[in-house]
Amino acid sequence: MVTSPSSVHIAIFPFMSKGHTIPLLHLAQLLYHRCLTSTITLFTTPLNSPFIRQSLTGVKANVIELPFPENIPDLPPGIESTDRLPSMLLFLPFIHAVKQLQPLFEETLKSLPTINLLISDGFLGWSRDSSAKFNIPRMVFYGMGNFAMTISAIVATEKPHRHVSSDDEPFSVTPLPHLKFTKSDFSPPFDDPDPKGPLAEFVYEQMIATRQSHGIMVNSFYELDEPYLDYWNKNIGPKAWCVGPLCLMAKHNVELDQSLEEQRRACMQWLDVRSTSNRPVLYVAFGSQAHVPAVQLQEIAAALEKSEIDFLWVIRDEDAEFGEFEQKVQDRGMVVHKWVDQVEILRHESIKGFMSHCGWNSVMESVTAGVPILAWPLIAEQHLNAKFVVEEMKVGLGIRMRGRDELIKSEHVEEMVRELMAGEGGKEVAKNVKVLSDKAKMAMDGGSSWSSLEAMISEVSSINSFSS
Repeated sequence: MVTSPSSVHIAIFPFMSKGHTIPLLHLAQLLYHRCLTSTITLFTTPLNSPFIRQSLTGVKANVIELPFPENIPDLPPGIESTDRLPSMLLFLPFIHAVKQLQPLFEETLKSLPTINLLISDGFLGWSRDSSAKFNIPRMVFYGMGNFAMTISAIVATEKPHRHVSSDDEPFSVTPLPHLKFTKSDFSPPFDDPDPKGPLAEFVYEQMIATRQSHGIMVNSFYELDEPYLDYWNKNIGPKAWCVGPLCLMAKHNVELDQSLEEQRRACMQWLDVRSTSNRPVLYVAFGSQAHVPAVQLQEIAAALEKSEIDFLWVIRDEDAEFGEFEQKVQDRGMVVHKWVDQVEILRHESIKGFMSHCGWNSVMESVTAGVPILAWPLIAEQHLNAKFVVEEMKVGLGIRMRGRDELIKSEHVEEMVRELMAGEGGKEVAKNVKVLSDKAKMAMDGGSSWSSLEAMISEVSSINSFSS
């Protein structure tokens, strides 16, 4: 007899980074509210636990805290998330620390009721070995879409950039000859045809663990990623299921501390005034991981000041001080230095454009809100996401599509801001993103992603570890 999906025990293990954790929390909400599981267990560490517990308000879930390793070389104490790292140069020491959770994770698995499915982050490849010891099928969750995932896998194996002579010489990949890439479109180690060193070894280990897992859950939807999902499933594997956009599960009833709640209200009131006055707003944010040099921030500030466009700009406290700038633009600009609810902001009717680093969560949040993107990729797979946004989806314009360190002058930033918010190119991508937004919502409301999640649960429930 096969266990019914409604009695399945699913464990979820996010990587300790907000961008990786949040979509998996949305997935937990989706699984719970659709009654696809009776029991949800989430693994995390003590300093990440309060955020996870707060985010799962209304969801019956068991949160298990695994003590974070201490005295890790090069890693400052008290840091349990990449968002808190003083530099992304400490990413590998952090990865080394996280891997040391494996013995305690396995001890905990022994003490729990039978787990029928483990969904763990792609950076936690070692969890595949742990799940195999207990005959638990593992599904991998990557914080990227099928386009970036597929292109990266092809480049890593076929190495089409082996014979290019410079970072900017174009090359193509087998399944998508109409697209041209350069080495600058890829971050290490994918930009190197023959990568070596600790980072390359880490990536290779995760690729092997993924191939040995039961499948991949992707935060995207079939209508967006059709050719890349089909190519992956036919030629690469393991099987991938599109189950998003998961940000459509985001709620805004999370309790905030007083200062953040006051800021949230101030932002919403400011946007309400713009909406009432029919003044479109550009939202500007570059995520919590990548560092934007102060000199580049100054160029952005100069561009926004000259553009005559209303804007809401999120700047991390440590990036720069902009007191004088804020005074100059206070009649049409708002600068925020703390956390904001990005989904809530993007859904506000006054927001008509998003200058973004093109992290995949931000892309999905912008698409579902029907907001066109001004693509400014910085790190990781963001350059591929930006290419997808601009050249394939055609829901955005590119402000910085190639190269990694060059300074983008204020004149170009101003030109692209004006084009997105008021130009013909901006009107075209705004129209396109509205169509895609409707398709995204349909996918999650009885459509392709809805069906895909059910099919995934059904398929996994048919294997031996579900038998009783």
